[in-house]
Amino acid sequence: MTQYGLVLFTDSFGTADTRETFDRALDHAREAERHGWHEVWTTEHHFNPRVLNSAALAMAGFLLGRTDLHVGTAVCVLPNHHPLALAEQTSVLQHLSGDRFTLGVGRGQPLVDQEVFGTGMAGFRDITEPVALLDQALRQGRAKGGGGRYEFDEVAITPEPPARRVPFVLASSSPESARLAGRHGVPVLLSPFIDVPTKRAVLDAHAAAAAEHGHQLDPRDNIDSSYFATADDTATAEQLLTTGIAEIERQIAQSGRPLVERPVPTAEQAVAAAERLTGCHIAGDVAECRRQLADRVAALGVGRVLLMPEGAGSHEATVRTIREAEQVFGRG
Repeated sequence: MTQYGLVLFTDSFGTADTRETFDRALDHAREAERHGWHEVWTTEHHFNPRVLNSAALAMAGFLLGRTDLHVGTAVCVLPNHHPLALAEQTSVLQHLSGDRFTLGVGRGQPLVDQEVFGTGMAGFRDITEPVALLDQALRQGRAKGGGGRYEFDEVAITPEPPARRVPFVLASSSPESARLAGRHGVPVLLSPFIDVPTKRAVLDAHAAAAAEHGHQLDPRDNIDSSYFATADDTATAEQLLTTGIAEIERQIAQSGRPLVERPVPTAEQAVAAAERLTGCHIAGDVAECRRQLADRVAALGVGRVLLMPEGAGSHEATVRTIREAEQVFGRG
């Protein structure tokens, strides 16, 4: 059975204060638990007053304590963290939750946090070493640094990580990152900003690299992701997503601090960019969303799909989509 996860952006658009934003996120998680969702996933953003969750693992621990859902991170920005610190915190969350936690990591975006916490553009471009260390730590319970960026004698991870499943998932939007995951026998978390044929090519590159390095992977361990909106008809749902995604991207660009300067898009440019992504997302009435999800799962062979209804443009539209998902998933 396919597992469906709700991604919480914890953005502050249209809310009065930080507490309201986090209260709203918890409300969304509880609505998801009541309406047939299996998982909830949290994000990581820094130094941006529009996207308030700067501690994905802390939020994950909070949600594990407040719901019975599986919880994941989409994603912890790997260049911002020492891989062994991530491994130890992951192990703690897996033990405390009865293995209800999945660590999702990725390279993130070239923003100022990677300069503050990491090595800037160099760390953003090359995550080979931290991926290898994280894999070693979570799979073997021990790790030794000797790759250039991290130099340390072998240490044991405390507590010892559970050995019941693959250790983490790596966010991927290209064959290059998919091949890195495949070399380590690690599943991929597919980006929401690429269409299904591109995702299929990414998965093929992942499977080829895994086979080349002697890993036997279950395709159902891979995870897809998509923006998601329901409405009375497909055109309305697509418009909700186009407007909502354009607003999200514009607000984030206005408040964020990129390492590589780029102009903030105008409202018209943001809408045009969002319209180009229409084919990447899931939108429609309940029956149409059910069909699109079934087609996507069949084409990709994934066992988990993360959906992002906060792109629907308003708190009310987001709540409606979370609730109607119960029918989309076949439980209504």
